[in-house]
Amino acid sequence: MRKKIINIVLILIIGGLGGISADQFLLPYLSTVSFFNQFEFIKQSNNGTTIINPTEEITITENTAIEDAIDKIDNCLVVIQSYQNKRLINQGTGFLITSDGFLITSGDIVSLKASQYLVFRDGHSLAAKFIKKDFENNLALFQIENGSLPVVSIASLEDLRLGERVLLVGVELKGSELSKFVNLGIIRSINGETLKLNLDEEDILANGSPLINIKGEVIGLNLVDDEGLLKTIPVDRIKEFIRL
Repeated sequence: MRKKIINIVLILIIGGLGGISADQFLLPYLSTVSFFNQFEFIKQSNNGTTIINPTEEITITENTAIEDAIDKIDNCLVVIQSYQNKRLINQGTGFLITSDGFLITSGDIVSLKASQYLVFRDGHSLAAKFIKKDFENNLALFQIENGSLPVVSIASLEDLRLGERVLLVGVELKGSELSKFVNLGIIRSINGETLKLNLDEEDILANGSPLINIKGEVIGLNLVDDEGLLKTIPVDRIKEFIRL
């Protein structure tokens, strides 16, 4: 009995070594012979190709595209706060729309009680000048005194498709540094008023944040109402508002 077990083990070892040898040496050699090269499994043995599950490959590609999109808009994001004397009234995300310091955000930032507006970016705070407000769409335009600033890229709404992957990218102030938060979703419907989305959750700090496509281009500005519901103002309405 013991002898039989030893024989079986030896057969398995020899078989395993034979399989490895065939895979590493015999099949690659045979693939160089024209007769055997017509067999696909022998042909592939010489190209060292690793077959990746298509689903896994798509996921990796999408993740990389999302990271690149966030990086593209990163330097254009700001936190804007309104103050009555030294008391914080409201705050939200905004984004730079022109290189000479114009930025757009939620109209909720604007207050008749506000005596000062501050914009935070790159670890610094700057005084912001209120320019105008769109009461119908709840948008506000501010300007900071700073030149040669990075600006967002604007997408064309004609290129949007239902089910397209989109990202809400906002920032909040933690200490003296900005911290990004991201929410992924898809476009559920498109009309002239708003873009309806499917997103995991909303946050009041998302007020004024840009909605971007997978290329990092802005397709709208996100607003959060008193009930925590999110809607997005399409970029075409933003362009009409910021005529300077």
